[in-house]
Amino acid sequence: MKTKSFNNRLEAIDWIAENAENEGQFEVMREQLNFNFIYHHRFFLRLDELDAEVIMLDHGKKPRG
Repeated sequence: MKTKSFNNRLEAIDWIAENAENEGQFEVMREQLNFNFIYHHRFFLRLDELDAEVIMLDHGKKPRG
């Protein structure tokens, strides 16, 4: 299991911003970082778990405007 540890949240977010391939991957890594800090009290990412995809469901709603 490959992990990347950080000293603080700012360092982690900077690393994520530099290494995310797209906005979806950025969000996945940021949420994983938050989860890991809440449950493990450390800032780290499990890099082998980044193959997840993010999708947005529309449910047919039209934006108001």
